[in-house]
Amino acid sequence: MKYSPRLAVLPALCSISLLLGCGGQASTAVPVSGTVTVEGQPVEGGLITFISADGATQAAGSPIKDGAYAAEVEPGAKKVMVLGTKVVGEEYILKGVPDSGTRQKLETITHPNYNAKHLTPLTAEISGPSEDMNFDLKKNGKGS
Repeated sequence: MKYSPRLAVLPALCSISLLLGCGGQASTAVPVSGTVTVEGQPVEGGLITFISADGATQAAGSPIKDGAYAAEVEPGAKKVMVLGTKVVGEEYILKGVPDSGTRQKLETITHPNYNAKHLTPLTAEISGPSEDMNFDLKKNGKGS
């Protein structure tokens, strides 16, 4: 049995959905898309998350596939978190148990700073729909 690397980001997407909740005010989110690269190389997979800098709006996110993402984000100042991954092989679902089937083995390719709200240097100002909100990360985690 094989599993897609997208399953690895599923828990994060579910967490975002829980943060967003149900009901409440109508969304004013706008479509935002772009690319995510590490020193010019597309990020194969992972997750990008936009978090309100002042906590006034809900968090939003999207999977990254072949260096591209598309999300619906509430306008305002955001901190941006990125967890980039790539497939490096296969592994048993249960370590050391061949009968458990296999799944793709993922390796994190982005610096840990980009996946921590208090450390990420990435920011964005969402004022309307955007198709070119691109992020080029540094291997040392100190900017974009």
